[in-house]
Amino acid sequence: MAALPEGDSAPSDGRLPNVGNLKNKPFSLYVHVPYCSKRCGYCDFNTYTPSELERDDQIDRWLQSAIKETIFARKILGEELTVDTIFFGGGTPSLLEASVVKEFLNSVSKHFTLKKDLEITLEANPDTITQSKAEDWRKAGINRISLGMQSSAKNVLQVLDRTHNPANVLTSVEILKKAGFENFSLDLIYGTPGESLEDWSNTLKDAIAINPPHISAYSLVIEPGTKMGSQLSRGEIKAVSDDDAADKYQLAEVMLTENGYLWYEISNWAKENKECQHNLNYWKGNNWWGIGPGAHSHINGVRWWNKKLPKNWRESLDQDQSPALARENLTNEQIRNEEVMLLSRLKTGIDKADFDQKNVEKLIKDKLVNEVSGKLELTLEGRLLADVVFRQLTA
Repeated sequence: MAALPEGDSAPSDGRLPNVGNLKNKPFSLYVHVPYCSKRCGYCDFNTYTPSELERDDQIDRWLQSAIKETIFARKILGEELTVDTIFFGGGTPSLLEASVVKEFLNSVSKHFTLKKDLEITLEANPDTITQSKAEDWRKAGINRISLGMQSSAKNVLQVLDRTHNPANVLTSVEILKKAGFENFSLDLIYGTPGESLEDWSNTLKDAIAINPPHISAYSLVIEPGTKMGSQLSRGEIKAVSDDDAADKYQLAEVMLTENGYLWYEISNWAKENKECQHNLNYWKGNNWWGIGPGAHSHINGVRWWNKKLPKNWRESLDQDQSPALARENLTNEQIRNEEVMLLSRLKTGIDKADFDQKNVEKLIKDKLVNEVSGKLELTLEGRLLADVVFRQLTA
């Protein structure tokens, strides 16, 4: 499980330093639902299975604490901000009953203004979707589903420790469409130990055949402390080479582009006007409040993260105290560096004039970026070497 970063002590009253006008930036809510029936072997997120938690911290008790943090957020922010996007992540948010989702969203609407065309995304495991649940989610206000397909190769899913049958993905999509979901994403992972280029190609073919509006494709990172991390250290699996990962990324770019998907962020492709607005808020450095155990927040240069254990998170809120474990006030240099790192990942690029032109010309010469209407846009090679581009721009 991922360790939280170090930071300064977070005040128990949650007060933020003078962060200026909050209404001049989009504002999002991230809602962390840290429950899973079974933890996947690669998972590095803050998640818990039922046997790991006490009775007061099971999924059926999550709602009241989440509502308390929503009310706490409104008090700290001091303004009735407009919520542009809401994202239920996890964990497995699709374990939530629609009645829970509806009650939570009703609470948000009492304390914040909801944007007219508010995007509300819920991450889902294909095994947890039923027709009645999907219809009820839609009625509750969910209008976008992020479906964890990962792979269509059974051998790859087995290595990842995923529980779903790949055939359930298509079944789930049919259920979602019947329930009225026009906007959904398939989330894929490449670079699993033992995955062949053919496995990955077939996964892409199967995903494209489903015709989702959005596809994400992430390179697997095996983190220490996970089941796969232990398997790697014992030599039971082998790490995938950078060349193998690059070949798979390039194959994804070719196949997705040929089928009408355009990249808008390094790991994300979408059909026209189907980009994930919530994630764009992250990449553009806008503001968000993270609700739930271990959730991260960012408000105008102040970043903090909640206590990881559901019990500790709940008990802080029960005492009307901030559930934050620690925070950091970003310096102007840190804010600028993060802006460069995030904006440079986007297809829309970053202003050329803001950088040392010698460094820019070298990146252009090395074919890592193109200049497009005064913006620097990553080439395909640049996307594979995004860290190199970032270091060069901030040198």
